[in-house]
Amino acid sequence: MIELQEVKTGKQRKEFVDFPIKLYRDNPNYIPGVFSDSLAAITPEKNKAFNFSEARFWLAKRDGETVGRIGAIINHKANEKWDNNQMRFWNVDFIDDAEVSASLLGAVEQWAREKGCTEIVGPMGFTDLDVEGMLIDGFDERGIFVTYYNHPYYITHLENLGYEKDVDWVEHMLNCPTKEELVRLNDLSNRCLKKYNLHLKDIKTSHDIDVVAKDVMKMINMAYKDLYGTSELDADQQAAYVKSFKPVLDKKTVIALYDENEEIIGFTVAIADFSNALKRHDGRLFPFGWIDLLKALKKNDEYIGLLIGMHPEYRNKGVVTILMNGLLEGFVSAGAKTIRMCPMLEDNAKVLSLMKVVDSTIYKRRRSFVKHL
Repeated sequence: MIELQEVKTGKQRKEFVDFPIKLYRDNPNYIPGVFSDSLAAITPEKNKAFNFSEARFWLAKRDGETVGRIGAIINHKANEKWDNNQMRFWNVDFIDDAEVSASLLGAVEQWAREKGCTEIVGPMGFTDLDVEGMLIDGFDERGIFVTYYNHPYYITHLENLGYEKDVDWVEHMLNCPTKEELVRLNDLSNRCLKKYNLHLKDIKTSHDIDVVAKDVMKMINMAYKDLYGTSELDADQQAAYVKSFKPVLDKKTVIALYDENEEIIGFTVAIADFSNALKRHDGRLFPFGWIDLLKALKKNDEYIGLLIGMHPEYRNKGVVTILMNGLLEGFVSAGAKTIRMCPMLEDNAKVLSLMKVVDSTIYKRRRSFVKHL
């Protein structure tokens, strides 16, 4: 018999975050997120998204042992923007047992009906910058700390419970070009810079990072506004994301493009991939995880492409070559060999077209499921 316990205490939240780490203990491809960040995400006092969202979280128990977990979110801001009445499921993990998965999704569906929701989608977090999408292809590839990893059986369980495809994301693996291979792209980039009177921000100091990071967060609202499930990030959320990622940003691979009026019009952000450091320490930075993390940030030939965005007025003008050229030059300077890009929506043709100008392959696919109530 499955007992569902709603997560309400600090101890339960830690158990909630810990469950997938234990479930995937012997799986080399599973990478945990930063434990403290994952904990903050489900803590109302620490996650500003609770200001416009409702959320509940459950642990599934059998004979006192934790066998699954799930979260449910109503993002009222997103529902108003997209004119729907959705509930999202998130942070779903379970053993290969139909009774467990049915109990977990059943709890979400029951609350959704009580709240008058007409459909459930997920895995989806509070915002587009949270981890989202269930892995459906690429199970033999190592994960990265900003995406989900899950067993293949999850898909069968969801489909058996009436969930079907809503959208897919794809993930690309890039091979870093040589300096010689960048010559053509560099030429195109310089032409665009001159034609539209644009310039790349010269990032040298921590203050420069602060300025650019704040500009990027503001631009995200404009660049991502038409993407699946997005809602506008308020000032508090923007500040929280900047605070979280600033310590791991690399000046070489933060590319910010500005116009003649010093207004940001495009960006790309990448960081050294410290996933293996997190794996060794179960996502915990203390007491010793931070040492391995710092080593990974200092010397690493693997990077993660986190974000890319462009002002709508500058799309379809070839300006994206400036961003891609700047990012690839940064990778060459940093000594990168491979770059794992974060998920991109399969129908986001403008961003996907960038992958055609570099040596890249799709190595993973993930999905948001939907069930109509």
